[in-house]
Amino acid sequence: RDTLEDPYATLGTTKDAPDAEIKKAYRRLMNQHHPDKLAARGLPTEMMKVAEENTVRIRAAYDTIREARAR
Repeated sequence: RDTLEDPYATLGTTKDAPDAEIKKAYRRLMNQHHPDKLAARGLPTEMMKVAEENTVRIRAAYDTIREARAR
């Protein structure tokens, strides 16, 4: 994956989105992609790696935005 991916695009938000909207988008995506949630829904084991990669990407995007806004 491209490390320069826009963190706002990853979360499906824009740069002018309020913090609450960004947090809501982060939580929604984590709920959809978290490996533990997907395992509970019966996701095949081979798909767990993709789910783990997605959660890492989503978490990194959220952390990047939070750090930038804290400055």
